[in-house]
Amino acid sequence: MALRSRTHASKSIIPLRISLLLLLLSTPPCSSSTIIQHGEAESLLRWKSTLSAAASASPLTTWSPATSSSACSSWRGVTCDAAGHVAELSLPGAGLHGELRALDLAAFPALAKLDLRRNNITAGVVAANVSTRASNLTYLDLSDNAFAGHILDVLPLSPATLQQLSYLNLSSNGLYGPILRSLSAMGKMTVFDVSRNRLNSDIPSELFTNWVELTQFRVQNNSITGSIPPTICNTTKLKYLRLAKNKLTGEIPAEIGRLASLQALELADNFLTGPIPNSVGNLTDLLVMDLFSNGFTGVIPPEIFNLTALRTIDVGTNRLEGEVPASISSLRNLYGLDLSNNRFSGTIPSDFGSRQFVTIVLASNSFSGEFPLTFCQLDSLEILDLSNNHLHGEIPSCLWHLQDLVFMDLSYNSFSGEVPPMSAYPNSSLESVHLANNNLTGGYPMVLKGCKWLIILDLGGNHFTGTIPSWIGTCNPLLRFLILRSNVFNGSIPKELSQLSHLQLLDLAMNNLVGSIPRSFGNFTSMIQPKTELNLPWKVQHHILDGRVDYTYTDRIGINWKRQNQTFQGTVALMAGIDLSSNYLSNEIPSELCNLESMRFLNLSRNHLSGIIPKEIGNLKILESLDFSWNELSGSIPSSISNLMSLSSLNLSNNHLSGEIPSGYQLRTLADPSIYSNNFGLCGFPLNISCSDGSNSTSALIGGSTDSQELEILSWFYSVLAGLVFGFWLWFGVLLLFEPWRFAFFGQVDHLQKKIMQKICCMYAKSE
Repeated sequence: MALRSRTHASKSIIPLRISLLLLLLSTPPCSSSTIIQHGEAESLLRWKSTLSAAASASPLTTWSPATSSSACSSWRGVTCDAAGHVAELSLPGAGLHGELRALDLAAFPALAKLDLRRNNITAGVVAANVSTRASNLTYLDLSDNAFAGHILDVLPLSPATLQQLSYLNLSSNGLYGPILRSLSAMGKMTVFDVSRNRLNSDIPSELFTNWVELTQFRVQNNSITGSIPPTICNTTKLKYLRLAKNKLTGEIPAEIGRLASLQALELADNFLTGPIPNSVGNLTDLLVMDLFSNGFTGVIPPEIFNLTALRTIDVGTNRLEGEVPASISSLRNLYGLDLSNNRFSGTIPSDFGSRQFVTIVLASNSFSGEFPLTFCQLDSLEILDLSNNHLHGEIPSCLWHLQDLVFMDLSYNSFSGEVPPMSAYPNSSLESVHLANNNLTGGYPMVLKGCKWLIILDLGGNHFTGTIPSWIGTCNPLLRFLILRSNVFNGSIPKELSQLSHLQLLDLAMNNLVGSIPRSFGNFTSMIQPKTELNLPWKVQHHILDGRVDYTYTDRIGINWKRQNQTFQGTVALMAGIDLSSNYLSNEIPSELCNLESMRFLNLSRNHLSGIIPKEIGNLKILESLDFSWNELSGSIPSSISNLMSLSSLNLSNNHLSGEIPSGYQLRTLADPSIYSNNFGLCGFPLNISCSDGSNSTSALIGGSTDSQELEILSWFYSVLAGLVFGFWLWFGVLLLFEPWRFAFFGQVDHLQKKIMQKICCMYAKSE
């Protein structure tokens, strides 16, 4: 019965469906085929005529007068409402060049969204068509363009007419001047982004008073001054507060603790001072707290360790002090922790709570104690920096089993013992290892054999012994920086190091190496072409909130640069050179080294190198520092050395060089004569020794001229000795041969002795 009833009902509505179908066929098409309002299509075409598009596939190619009636469906980037009015104009990354002078927003009464980000649209003309009629615009994105001037110069309408606007993005332009309080008239603002411009002056407190719906306030990377307005507490829906990289001063207002919805607090790179307020502990939804590079003092408020949602804490480079409390273990969702460059002390907590750590940076504090073994349980750890502390004990072998670890810096501590040998070498992801300036002993760490991705290795300033292994050339093929200075390595330099085609800095100074410098070093490919890019890895990325979070690390390399120990960081990628100084190397300097034209320094001093300076030395066009001092080099200084136009530090002293010092524009600036001292055959500027014939023909200390040079040195020695003998007899001979002078001299001595004895007796009598 029920089935019949349903069938019957179905038959009864067939005529109705046919009627509806006929009606639909006779009516105009709906949204997808809506006919655009004629005037609006013309306005878009006028605007197009002022623009150019770099890409052949630009959306503007679909904008044609012939298809203007179907613009709502055929013109890319144009969306209409049911009535045929343009509701959205979206052309992101379309390669547009030009101005907006022909875009009359008054011609688009229904326009709600205007998205022109990532183009090359210029400023100064957007406000040419100012309308006083209230706009329906709710979304305006002009980011990543070429706008310049004040914010009001860029807004297509005045703030008073943009009262419906809730999303405004003007980031990554050339805007300057203040953030005007008149912007507070846009009372429905939820997202305000003017980051990466040149804006200055204070943040108007009226913004936070009127923008009660605000969820994102992005003003980072500007020059904003003044303090954070306490009225910020009115924006209780605020999720992202991004004020980093400005010039803010004062303290963090305690009122910030009322922002219960806040997820990102980013105040880094400012001039904020005072303590971190305890009220920050009320931000229970907080995920990101970046306060680094300010002047905060005091201790980390213990309330912060109640924020269990936190993913990253960065308070590096402040003046914070005290110990890190054990309650940090309650933050079990932490990905990143940076406490570097502060005044923290005590031991590192044995339990950091979270097992999701990607980065732990505790460098440049006063932490003491041993290496925390719990770090070995952090399987996701990629960056570990404990450098510049007072840690001691052995480096645990379990550390080398962290498969995701990319950067490890334990330098400038007091770690001791051997790097543990392993039966199997783990396939490590390590790219940068810094163990310098500790008290490590034993042979070259065999565990490095499994680090096939290694780029930087710094073992300097330890007590490693034995020979430098030849397998480095094959097991660490990507190595670019190899620093083994100030150890006790012995034996010869393995020629297999020349297989490191990426090597650009080799420092083996201050060891006990013997033998010759391998001629194959001339094959270091990366030292042949000058470096122009800062292409070292420096960060790892992870997704937090609405985008990527960059966890950065800095490679620091200590180099004996221009006779001074200097630390390079950041720009170290541009550095190239060889330092083999203070060893026991012998034989000649290979001329093949002069093929390495990208070297900026070459230091072979304090060895037993002999022979001549290679005449091709002038090929090292960008060399800035050259030191061959304290060797046994002979012959003349090659004239090609005057081609080194970048040379600012030179030392050829304490050798057996001879002849006239070459002249040249750059060499004339090196006027310190000590850089040529103790080369008895040299003459010319800057020495006060004139060349006898004004040429380079002064006799050398080689071949047939050796005897004449030695005779000259011998005659100089006898002249000095004769002078001393003559001076002695000039005085004492007169006293012995002339009786009146002798009596007068000794009489004066007796008189002086008598006066001294009288004074001593008087002093003795008074004391009694």
